Amino acid sequence: MKIWLGVLVAVSSYLLDMSLISANSNDLQSLIDATEEGGVLTLQEGEYKGNFLIQKSMVIIANGHVVITSEQVNEPLFRIEDSQNVSLKGLELISSGTAIKVNRVKNIELSNLVLHRVFSGIEVYDSKNVEINHVSVNGKGHHPSNSGNGIAIFTSTDITVKNSHMNGVQDGVYIEGVKNIIVTGNEVVNSRYGNHFMYSENATIVNNRFTKNVTGLMIMMANEIYVESNDISDQDGFNGTGITLYDTKVVEVQNNTIAGNKIGLTIQKTANVRALSNTFQMNQTAVESTNSENSNLLSNNVFIGNIVNCRTDEIGLNLKNNYYDDYTGIDIDGDGIGDEPYVALQSFGQWMVRKSVYQYYVESPSVVLLNQLDQQANRGSQTLLVDQSPLTNKNIKQYKEWHLNHWQLSIGIALLVLCLIIWRRSVLT
Repeated sequence: MKIWLGVLVAVSSYLLDMSLISANSNDLQSLIDATEEGGVLTLQEGEYKGNFLIQKSMVIIANGHVVITSEQVNEPLFRIEDSQNVSLKGLELISSGTAIKVNRVKNIELSNLVLHRVFSGIEVYDSKNVEINHVSVNGKGHHPSNSGNGIAIFTSTDITVKNSHMNGVQDGVYIEGVKNIIVTGNEVVNSRYGNHFMYSENATIVNNRFTKNVTGLMIMMANEIYVESNDISDQDGFNGTGITLYDTKVVEVQNNTIAGNKIGLTIQKTANVRALSNTFQMNQTAVESTNSENSNLLSNNVFIGNIVNCRTDEIGLNLKNNYYDDYTGIDIDGDGIGDEPYVALQSFGQWMVRKSVYQYYVESPSVVLLNQLDQQANRGSQTLLVDQSPLTNKNIKQYKEWHLNHWQLSIGIALLVLCLIIWRRSVLT
Protein backbone atom coordinates (compact mmCIF):
# COMPACT_ATOMS: atom_id res chain seq x y z
CA MET A 1 0.00 0.00 0.00
CA LYS A 2 2.83 2.39 0.89
CA ILE A 3 4.51 1.61 -2.43
CA TRP A 4 1.39 2.52 -4.41
CA LEU A 5 0.93 5.66 -2.34
CA GLY A 6 4.50 6.64 -3.14
CA VAL A 7 3.91 6.03 -6.83
CA LEU A 8 0.73 8.13 -6.70
CA VAL A 9 2.58 11.00 -5.02
CA ALA A 10 5.37 10.83 -7.59
CA VAL A 11 2.94 10.86 -10.52
CA SER A 12 0.98 13.75 -8.98
CA SER A 13 4.18 15.72 -8.50
CA TYR A 14 5.18 15.09 -12.11
CA LEU A 15 1.80 16.24 -13.42
CA LEU A 16 1.93 19.32 -11.22
CA ASP A 17 5.39 20.14 -12.54
CA MET A 18 4.08 19.76 -16.12
CA SER A 19 1.18 22.13 -15.50
CA LEU A 20 3.23 24.80 -13.70
CA ILE A 21 6.40 25.21 -15.75
CA SER A 22 9.08 27.55 -14.43
CA ALA A 23 10.94 30.01 -16.61
CA ASN A 24 14.17 28.14 -15.95
CA SER A 25 13.09 25.56 -18.51
CA ASN A 26 13.64 27.17 -21.91
CA ASP A 27 12.80 24.04 -23.88
CA LEU A 28 9.19 25.08 -24.36
CA GLN A 29 8.85 22.91 -27.48
CA SER A 30 9.55 19.79 -25.40
CA LEU A 31 6.93 20.87 -22.90
CA ILE A 32 4.41 21.39 -25.69
CA ASP A 33 5.20 17.97 -27.13
CA ALA A 34 4.89 16.35 -23.70
CA THR A 35 1.47 17.87 -22.98
CA GLU A 36 -1.27 15.31 -23.55
CA GLU A 37 -3.92 15.79 -26.24
CA GLY A 38 -6.49 18.27 -24.91
CA GLY A 39 -4.26 19.18 -21.95
CA VAL A 40 -3.40 22.51 -20.35
CA LEU A 41 0.16 23.84 -20.21
CA THR A 42 0.45 26.63 -17.63
CA LEU A 43 3.60 28.75 -17.83
CA GLN A 44 4.94 30.44 -14.73
CA GLU A 45 6.16 34.03 -14.86
CA GLY A 46 9.37 34.44 -16.81
CA GLU A 47 10.91 34.54 -20.29
CA TYR A 48 11.12 31.84 -22.95
CA LYS A 49 12.95 31.93 -26.26
CA GLY A 50 12.50 29.99 -29.48
CA ASN A 51 10.05 29.20 -32.27
CA PHE A 52 7.36 26.67 -31.54
CA LEU A 53 5.03 24.27 -33.35
CA ILE A 54 1.62 23.14 -32.10
CA GLN A 55 -0.16 20.26 -33.86
CA LYS A 56 -2.55 19.03 -31.19
CA SER A 57 -5.52 20.12 -29.09
CA MET A 58 -4.16 22.04 -26.11
CA VAL A 59 -4.25 25.24 -24.08
CA ILE A 60 -1.19 27.34 -23.25
CA ILE A 61 -1.93 29.86 -20.52
CA ALA A 62 0.23 32.26 -18.55
CA ASN A 63 0.37 32.30 -14.77
CA GLY A 64 1.85 35.76 -14.27
CA HIS A 65 3.87 37.81 -16.74
CA VAL A 66 5.14 35.42 -19.41
CA VAL A 67 7.30 36.77 -22.26
CA ILE A 68 8.16 34.63 -25.27
CA THR A 69 10.76 35.90 -27.73
CA SER A 70 11.37 34.56 -31.23
CA GLU A 71 14.87 33.37 -32.12
CA GLN A 72 14.38 32.89 -35.89
CA VAL A 73 13.10 35.92 -37.80
CA ASN A 74 12.06 33.90 -40.86
CA GLU A 75 9.85 31.55 -38.82
CA PRO A 76 6.65 32.41 -36.91
CA LEU A 77 7.12 32.52 -33.18
CA PHE A 78 4.12 30.15 -32.88
CA ARG A 79 3.06 27.94 -35.80
CA ILE A 80 -0.26 26.20 -35.18
CA GLU A 81 -1.46 23.78 -37.86
CA ASP A 82 -3.55 20.70 -38.70
CA SER A 83 -5.29 20.61 -35.35
CA GLN A 84 -8.38 21.70 -33.44
CA ASN A 85 -9.36 23.14 -30.07
CA VAL A 86 -6.23 25.23 -29.49
CA SER A 87 -5.95 28.22 -27.15
CA LEU A 88 -3.19 30.71 -26.36
CA LYS A 89 -3.98 33.00 -23.42
CA GLY A 90 -2.24 35.75 -21.52
CA LEU A 91 1.14 35.71 -23.29
CA GLU A 92 3.44 38.54 -24.36
CA LEU A 93 5.12 37.74 -27.66
CA ILE A 94 8.11 39.58 -29.12
CA SER A 95 9.15 38.91 -32.71
CA SER A 96 10.57 40.91 -35.58
CA GLY A 97 8.79 38.50 -37.93
CA THR A 98 5.33 36.93 -37.60
CA ALA A 99 4.10 36.29 -34.07
CA ILE A 100 1.41 33.62 -34.74
CA LYS A 101 0.64 31.70 -37.93
CA VAL A 102 -2.40 29.42 -38.05
CA ASN A 103 -3.00 26.84 -40.80
CA ARG A 104 -5.94 24.44 -41.14
CA VAL A 105 -7.18 24.71 -37.58
CA LYS A 106 -10.75 24.29 -36.31
CA ASN A 107 -11.79 25.99 -33.09
CA ILE A 108 -8.95 28.27 -31.99
CA GLU A 109 -8.93 31.02 -29.39
CA LEU A 110 -6.21 33.67 -29.17
CA SER A 111 -6.94 35.94 -26.22
CA ASN A 112 -5.28 38.46 -23.92
CA LEU A 113 -2.11 38.56 -25.97
CA VAL A 114 0.39 41.41 -26.36
CA LEU A 115 2.44 41.34 -29.56
CA HIS A 116 5.43 43.71 -29.54
CA ARG A 117 7.62 45.01 -32.36
CA VAL A 118 6.22 42.48 -34.81
CA PHE A 119 6.36 42.68 -38.57
CA SER A 120 3.07 40.73 -38.72
CA GLY A 121 0.86 39.94 -35.75
CA ILE A 122 -1.52 37.04 -36.44
CA GLU A 123 -2.01 35.23 -39.77
CA VAL A 124 -4.83 32.70 -40.19
CA TYR A 125 -5.27 30.44 -43.24
CA ASP A 126 -7.94 27.87 -44.16
CA SER A 127 -9.42 27.69 -40.68
CA LYS A 128 -12.84 27.65 -39.04
CA ASN A 129 -14.31 28.97 -35.80
CA VAL A 130 -11.56 31.44 -34.94
CA GLU A 131 -11.86 33.85 -32.00
CA ILE A 132 -9.33 36.64 -31.51
CA ASN A 133 -10.07 38.60 -28.35
CA HIS A 134 -8.20 41.32 -26.43
CA VAL A 135 -5.08 41.23 -28.58
CA SER A 136 -2.71 44.21 -28.74
CA VAL A 137 -0.45 44.48 -31.81
CA ASN A 138 2.30 47.09 -32.10
CA GLY A 139 4.17 47.35 -35.40
CA LYS A 140 7.95 47.34 -35.60
CA GLY A 141 8.38 50.74 -37.23
CA HIS A 142 7.14 54.30 -37.11
CA HIS A 143 5.42 54.00 -40.49
CA PRO A 144 2.89 51.40 -41.74
CA SER A 145 5.12 50.60 -44.71
CA ASN A 146 7.63 49.10 -42.27
CA SER A 147 5.13 46.54 -40.97
CA GLY A 148 2.80 43.79 -42.11
CA ASN A 149 -0.80 43.42 -40.98
CA GLY A 150 -1.92 43.35 -37.38
CA ILE A 151 -4.41 40.52 -37.95
CA ALA A 152 -4.78 38.86 -41.36
CA ILE A 153 -7.31 36.13 -42.16
CA PHE A 154 -7.48 34.22 -45.46
CA THR A 155 -10.00 31.72 -46.88
CA SER A 156 -11.59 30.98 -43.52
CA THR A 157 -15.11 30.90 -42.06
CA ASP A 158 -16.86 31.88 -38.84
CA ILE A 159 -14.40 34.43 -37.49
CA THR A 160 -14.64 36.85 -34.56
CA VAL A 161 -12.13 39.66 -33.96
CA LYS A 162 -13.03 41.73 -30.93
CA ASN A 163 -11.76 44.13 -28.29
CA SER A 164 -8.30 44.37 -29.84
CA HIS A 165 -5.90 47.25 -30.49
CA MET A 166 -3.57 47.71 -33.47
CA ASN A 167 -1.04 50.51 -33.83
CA GLY A 168 1.52 51.26 -36.53
CA VAL A 169 0.73 48.28 -38.76
CA GLN A 170 -0.08 48.07 -42.45
CA ASP A 171 -3.73 47.02 -42.09
CA GLY A 172 -5.24 46.61 -38.66
CA VAL A 173 -7.47 43.71 -39.74
CA TYR A 174 -7.00 42.33 -43.25
CA ILE A 175 -9.71 39.96 -44.51
CA GLU A 176 -9.54 38.02 -47.79
CA GLY A 177 -11.80 35.23 -48.99
CA VAL A 178 -13.61 35.01 -45.66
CA LYS A 179 -17.26 34.12 -44.96
CA ASN A 180 -19.12 35.04 -41.78
CA ILE A 181 -16.96 37.42 -39.78
CA ILE A 182 -17.70 39.77 -36.90
CA VAL A 183 -15.30 42.64 -36.16
CA THR A 184 -16.36 44.47 -33.01
CA GLY A 185 -14.93 46.66 -30.26
CA ASN A 186 -11.52 47.12 -31.89
CA GLU A 187 -9.30 50.19 -32.27
CA VAL A 188 -6.82 50.79 -35.10
CA VAL A 189 -4.62 53.90 -35.19
CA ASN A 190 -1.64 55.17 -37.20
CA SER A 191 -1.91 52.46 -39.85
CA ARG A 192 -2.70 52.24 -43.55
CA TYR A 193 -6.22 50.75 -43.42
CA GLY A 194 -8.08 50.19 -40.19
CA ASN A 195 -10.07 47.31 -41.71
CA HIS A 196 -9.47 45.93 -45.21
CA PHE A 197 -11.96 43.50 -46.76
CA MET A 198 -11.46 41.75 -50.11
CA TYR A 199 -13.49 38.97 -51.78
CA SER A 200 -15.45 38.34 -48.60
CA GLU A 201 -19.12 37.79 -47.69
CA ASN A 202 -21.37 38.38 -44.71
CA ALA A 203 -19.29 40.68 -42.55
CA THR A 204 -20.47 42.66 -39.52
CA ILE A 205 -18.31 45.63 -38.43
CA VAL A 206 -19.72 47.14 -35.23
CA ASN A 207 -18.54 49.47 -32.45
CA ASN A 208 -14.96 49.90 -33.67
CA ARG A 209 -12.77 52.99 -33.68
CA PHE A 210 -10.61 53.75 -36.71
CA THR A 211 -8.64 56.97 -36.43
CA LYS A 212 -5.54 58.63 -37.90
CA ASN A 213 -5.08 56.00 -40.59
CA VAL A 214 -4.89 56.54 -44.36
CA THR A 215 -8.32 54.87 -44.71
CA GLY A 216 -10.52 53.81 -41.84
CA LEU A 217 -12.49 51.08 -43.60
CA MET A 218 -11.62 49.73 -47.06
CA ILE A 219 -14.14 47.29 -48.58
CA MET A 220 -13.34 45.93 -52.04
CA MET A 221 -15.09 43.31 -54.15
CA ALA A 222 -17.14 42.09 -51.21
CA ASN A 223 -20.85 41.42 -50.60
CA GLU A 224 -23.31 41.66 -47.75
CA ILE A 225 -21.39 43.99 -45.45
CA TYR A 226 -22.99 45.60 -42.38
CA VAL A 227 -21.23 48.61 -40.81
CA GLU A 228 -22.81 50.07 -37.66
CA SER A 229 -21.96 52.37 -34.74
CA ASN A 230 -18.28 52.86 -35.54
CA ASP A 231 -16.21 55.98 -34.88
CA ILE A 232 -14.32 56.64 -38.13
CA SER A 233 -12.46 59.90 -37.66
CA ASP A 234 -9.39 61.94 -38.62
CA GLN A 235 -8.24 60.13 -41.74
CA ASP A 236 -7.23 63.53 -43.09
CA GLY A 237 -4.02 62.87 -45.02
CA PHE A 238 -3.58 63.47 -48.75
CA ASN A 239 -5.59 60.33 -49.60
CA GLY A 240 -7.48 60.15 -46.32
CA THR A 241 -10.88 58.42 -46.46
CA GLY A 242 -13.21 57.33 -43.69
CA ILE A 243 -14.93 54.53 -45.63
CA THR A 244 -14.13 53.40 -49.18
CA LEU A 245 -16.53 51.04 -50.98
CA TYR A 246 -15.16 49.69 -54.27
CA ASP A 247 -16.91 47.20 -56.56
CA THR A 248 -19.10 46.09 -53.68
CA LYS A 249 -22.75 45.02 -53.46
CA VAL A 250 -25.29 45.09 -50.65
CA VAL A 251 -23.73 47.29 -47.98
CA GLU A 252 -25.49 48.94 -45.05
CA VAL A 253 -23.70 51.79 -43.29
CA GLN A 254 -25.72 52.84 -40.25
CA ASN A 255 -25.36 54.98 -37.11
CA ASN A 256 -21.65 55.69 -37.62
CA THR A 257 -19.77 58.86 -36.73
CA ILE A 258 -17.68 59.81 -39.77
CA ALA A 259 -15.80 62.96 -38.89
CA GLY A 260 -12.67 64.93 -39.70
CA ASN A 261 -11.71 62.91 -42.78
CA LYS A 262 -10.62 64.27 -46.13
CA ILE A 263 -13.46 62.21 -47.64
CA GLY A 264 -16.00 60.68 -45.28
CA LEU A 265 -17.55 58.02 -47.54
CA THR A 266 -16.47 57.27 -51.09
CA ILE A 267 -18.55 54.94 -53.27
CA GLN A 268 -16.96 53.56 -56.46
CA LYS A 269 -18.40 51.00 -58.88
CA THR A 270 -20.81 49.96 -56.17
CA ALA A 271 -24.52 49.05 -55.98
CA ASN A 272 -27.19 48.68 -53.30
CA VAL A 273 -25.57 50.83 -50.63
CA ARG A 274 -27.81 52.11 -47.85
CA ALA A 275 -26.21 54.82 -45.71
CA LEU A 276 -28.67 55.45 -42.89
CA SER A 277 -28.61 57.67 -39.80
CA ASN A 278 -24.89 58.47 -39.91
CA THR A 279 -23.25 61.68 -38.75
CA PHE A 280 -20.95 63.28 -41.35
CA GLN A 281 -19.14 66.05 -39.53
CA MET A 282 -16.27 68.37 -40.49
CA ASN A 283 -15.04 66.32 -43.44
CA GLN A 284 -13.63 68.09 -46.48
CA THR A 285 -16.06 66.06 -48.58
CA ALA A 286 -18.70 64.08 -46.70
CA VAL A 287 -19.84 61.71 -49.49
CA GLU A 288 -18.38 61.12 -52.95
CA SER A 289 -19.81 58.73 -55.55
CA THR A 290 -18.35 57.78 -58.96
CA ASN A 291 -19.19 55.08 -61.51
CA SER A 292 -21.84 53.65 -59.22
CA GLU A 293 -25.42 52.57 -59.81
CA ASN A 294 -28.38 54.78 -58.91
CA SER A 295 -29.58 52.16 -56.40
CA ASN A 296 -27.45 53.76 -53.65
CA LEU A 297 -29.42 55.64 -50.98
CA LEU A 298 -28.46 58.18 -48.31
CA SER A 299 -31.29 58.66 -45.83
CA ASN A 300 -31.71 60.21 -42.36
CA ASN A 301 -28.08 61.23 -42.18
CA VAL A 302 -26.78 64.41 -40.58
CA PHE A 303 -24.33 66.69 -42.43
CA ILE A 304 -22.62 69.25 -40.18
CA GLY A 305 -19.60 71.44 -40.86
CA ASN A 306 -18.43 69.72 -44.02
CA ILE A 307 -16.84 71.80 -46.77
CA VAL A 308 -18.75 69.79 -49.39
CA ASN A 309 -21.65 67.57 -48.36
CA CYS A 310 -21.97 65.49 -51.53
CA ARG A 311 -20.36 65.30 -54.92
CA THR A 312 -20.86 62.81 -57.72
CA ASP A 313 -20.59 62.17 -61.42
CA GLU A 314 -23.55 62.33 -63.81
CA ILE A 315 -25.25 59.28 -62.25
CA GLY A 316 -25.92 61.07 -58.98
CA LEU A 317 -27.03 59.81 -55.57
CA ASN A 318 -30.44 59.19 -54.03
CA LEU A 319 -30.81 61.65 -51.14
CA LYS A 320 -33.83 61.41 -48.84
CA ASN A 321 -34.73 62.89 -45.46
CA ASN A 322 -31.23 64.04 -44.53
CA TYR A 323 -30.34 67.01 -42.34
CA TYR A 324 -27.99 69.64 -43.83
CA ASP A 325 -26.62 72.49 -41.73
CA ASP A 326 -26.49 74.78 -44.78
CA TYR A 327 -30.12 74.26 -45.78
CA THR A 328 -31.79 77.65 -46.11
CA GLY A 329 -35.38 76.57 -46.74
CA ILE A 330 -38.30 76.93 -44.33
CA ASP A 331 -40.80 74.55 -42.76
CA ILE A 332 -44.12 76.36 -42.63
CA ASP A 333 -46.28 73.42 -41.55
CA GLY A 334 -43.80 72.34 -38.85
CA ASP A 335 -43.62 68.70 -39.90
CA GLY A 336 -39.82 68.64 -39.67
CA ILE A 337 -39.37 68.50 -43.46
CA GLY A 338 -38.32 71.53 -45.48
CA ASP A 339 -40.84 72.95 -47.92
CA GLU A 340 -38.18 73.37 -50.59
CA PRO A 341 -35.70 70.75 -51.84
CA TYR A 342 -32.06 70.83 -50.82
CA VAL A 343 -29.49 71.03 -53.62
CA ALA A 344 -26.15 69.55 -52.59
CA LEU A 345 -24.31 70.73 -55.71
CA GLN A 346 -21.98 73.64 -54.88
CA SER A 347 -19.58 74.93 -57.52
CA PHE A 348 -17.30 76.68 -55.05
CA GLY A 349 -17.16 73.63 -52.81
CA GLN A 350 -15.94 71.51 -55.69
CA TRP A 351 -13.21 74.02 -56.49
CA MET A 352 -12.23 74.28 -52.83
CA VAL A 353 -11.65 70.55 -52.55
CA ARG A 354 -9.34 70.68 -55.58
CA LYS A 355 -7.54 73.84 -54.39
CA SER A 356 -7.48 73.84 -50.58
CA VAL A 357 -6.30 77.47 -50.46
CA TYR A 358 -9.81 78.50 -51.55
CA GLN A 359 -11.13 77.59 -48.08
CA TYR A 360 -10.00 81.02 -46.81
CA TYR A 361 -12.76 82.59 -48.91
CA VAL A 362 -15.52 80.21 -47.83
CA GLU A 363 -17.71 82.85 -46.13
CA SER A 364 -16.88 85.80 -48.35
CA PRO A 365 -19.91 87.66 -49.79
CA SER A 366 -19.16 86.52 -53.33
CA VAL A 367 -18.99 82.84 -52.30
CA VAL A 368 -22.22 83.08 -50.29
CA LEU A 369 -23.91 84.61 -53.35
CA LEU A 370 -22.49 81.86 -55.61
CA ASN A 371 -23.85 79.13 -53.31
CA GLN A 372 -27.29 80.77 -53.33
CA LEU A 373 -27.22 80.91 -57.12
CA ASP A 374 -26.31 77.21 -57.21
CA GLN A 375 -29.31 76.43 -55.02
CA GLN A 376 -31.65 78.40 -57.25
CA ALA A 377 -30.23 77.17 -60.55
CA ASN A 378 -30.33 73.48 -59.63
CA ARG A 379 -33.55 73.40 -57.64
CA GLY A 380 -35.50 71.99 -60.56
CA SER A 381 -33.25 68.95 -60.89
CA GLN A 382 -34.95 65.72 -59.88
CA THR A 383 -32.02 63.30 -59.86
CA LEU A 384 -28.60 64.87 -59.35
CA LEU A 385 -27.77 65.56 -55.68
CA VAL A 386 -31.17 66.86 -54.73
CA ASP A 387 -33.00 65.94 -51.52
CA GLN A 388 -36.68 66.60 -52.03
CA SER A 389 -37.46 66.16 -48.31
CA PRO A 390 -34.62 67.62 -46.21
CA LEU A 391 -35.01 67.44 -42.44
CA THR A 392 -35.07 70.59 -40.34
CA ASN A 393 -35.49 69.48 -36.73
CA LYS A 394 -32.36 67.54 -35.80
CA ASN A 395 -30.85 68.09 -32.35
CA ILE A 396 -27.31 69.25 -33.08
CA LYS A 397 -26.08 68.74 -29.49
CA GLN A 398 -26.09 64.96 -29.78
CA TYR A 399 -23.27 64.89 -32.32
CA LYS A 400 -19.54 64.61 -31.91
CA GLU A 401 -17.90 67.43 -29.99
CA TRP A 402 -14.75 68.89 -31.48
CA HIS A 403 -11.96 70.24 -29.31
CA LEU A 404 -9.46 72.93 -30.11
CA ASN A 405 -6.14 71.69 -31.47
CA HIS A 406 -3.75 73.71 -29.34
CA TRP A 407 -0.70 72.75 -31.41
CA GLN A 408 -2.26 73.99 -34.64
CA LEU A 409 -3.55 77.10 -32.88
CA SER A 410 -0.06 77.91 -31.58
CA ILE A 411 1.45 77.51 -35.04
CA GLY A 412 -1.29 79.68 -36.53
CA ILE A 413 -0.74 82.45 -33.97
CA ALA A 414 3.03 82.31 -34.48
CA LEU A 415 2.64 82.59 -38.25
CA LEU A 416 0.19 85.46 -37.83
CA VAL A 417 2.60 87.34 -35.55
CA LEU A 418 5.47 86.71 -37.97
CA CYS A 419 3.40 88.05 -40.88
CA LEU A 420 2.50 91.18 -38.88
CA ILE A 421 6.16 91.79 -38.01
CA ILE A 422 7.21 91.41 -41.65
CA TRP A 423 4.35 93.68 -42.78
CA ARG A 424 5.21 96.35 -40.21
CA ARG A 425 8.87 96.35 -41.15
CA SER A 426 7.99 96.67 -44.83
CA VAL A 427 5.74 99.66 -44.05
CA LEU A 428 8.40 101.38 -41.92
CA THR A 429 11.05 100.97 -44.59
